[in-house]
Amino acid sequence: MKVGLKLTMLAALCLALWPALVGAAPPAPKGKLVYTDDFSDPKKSKLEDNLKATDFSRGFHAPGVYHLIMRQNNETNWKLFPGQSYANFSYELELADNSDDFSGNVASGVVFRAKDDSHMYAVLLDSRKGQYRVSKLDGSTWSDLIATKPSKLIKSQANANVLRVDGDGDSFTIYLNGEQLDAFKDAAYTQGGVGMIQSNVDAVNPHSHFDNVKIYTTDAAAAGEGSPSTLPKTGQPGATEPLAIGAFALALLLLGVWVRQRR
Repeated sequence: MKVGLKLTMLAALCLALWPALVGAAPPAPKGKLVYTDDFSDPKKSKLEDNLKATDFSRGFHAPGVYHLIMRQNNETNWKLFPGQSYANFSYELELADNSDDFSGNVASGVVFRAKDDSHMYAVLLDSRKGQYRVSKLDGSTWSDLIATKPSKLIKSQANANVLRVDGDGDSFTIYLNGEQLDAFKDAAYTQGGVGMIQSNVDAVNPHSHFDNVKIYTTDAAAAGEGSPSTLPKTGQPGATEPLAIGAFALALLLLGVWVRQRR
């Protein structure tokens, strides 16, 4: 076979494999699915329902969502799920900016490993500017573990984003809309609650929707004998992941054969 034809075939193979390599699905969550909520039943989560609160509005409304609306500028508020506390977990939900006006600066997202009302981690998405950050609350002070960064994975404005955070020991991986967004390490908080958060800078009545919560865990207390037996066990890697790795290895092998033949 001519060298030029070999190169053409090798290049075509690599191009064919590239989408599988960069677009491989994230691994399935580890452990057992212990909680789901589409907020169609306001009594299930035991979250506070106070839509008319004067400090910030929080509660349920059609078509089956939980919402947060900040009333003041330079304010951050969150709500934790009562009775939900995890060490190792995969926490996923959908969130969207349902505001009437998209001017101003606001971000919403998830909190996790919340020890109390002043110690927790948060991932915040700003769908108006297409950027995100990871922050840590220690007492009364928020600090960034990942400073504000842009990402093309963030769907803009009112479009729903599917955000997932996996916590395993001191390691955390963030997925957004089916792809890995970022990762970080921190050992300060080893277990705690999960919830939803909104942080407003200068937007007028920013209105965040949250929906379709899923929580998996490998914690013995949460995923043991007391959990419903009908909930599925997961933890296997995504089907496309080993396939993509094997295909890439084949491409490298073919490249090595071609190089040796050229010598």
